[in-house]
Amino acid sequence: MVLEAGYPNTKGFRKVVKATILVKKKPGMSDADFIEHYNHKHAQMAASVLQKHNVITYSLVCLGLMLDSRKTYCLQRDRTIVQDMLHGKADMLDYDAICTFVFKDYKDFARFM
Repeated sequence: MVLEAGYPNTKGFRKVVKATILVKKKPGMSDADFIEHYNHKHAQMAASVLQKHNVITYSLVCLGLMLDSRKTYCLQRDRTIVQDMLHGKADMLDYDAICTFVFKDYKDFARFM
């Protein structure tokens, strides 16, 4: 079994394992409450787990409302704008944020899962 990340004869960032998940807020939760929870409560809870599993980077990204250089969200406001731009022809997935984890190899990824 191959546990090393990347393709043969590659270097740098191509030698990592990335895992991406779509994040959905709880039904009835406002966009503002979701952002507050994710940026403050969730981030604090996640820090020790990410360190324990040797996560190289963790980011919350997607289309839409940019709050700082690393955190963006795809909230209802953003879906409405995209649908308007594409005249209602966009089939958008139902998510509120995209979270990406980067691991040095498949072993660290497997331990995280």
